[in-house]
Amino acid sequence: MEQNVHKALDSVPLESIRRFANQSSHFIDAYHKGLNGKQAAWANKKYHGHCVLPDSILKELQVDENQIA
Repeated sequence: MEQNVHKALDSVPLESIRRFANQSSHFIDAYHKGLNGKQAAWANKKYHGHCVLPDSILKELQVDENQIA
């Protein structure tokens, strides 16, 4: 089983692993800032080029939700 795991990991390009790790880091940051899953997905799509979400993200969410309602 351990050999199969090593083969499977070796078959995944390093760039793909880095992208998934980076995206996971963005979601973790969003959850730490108090966002739920849907809000985290929206924020990560909007701020996809940034390393972390801005601290003002909750205010921006409220503004966007008020415009939609």
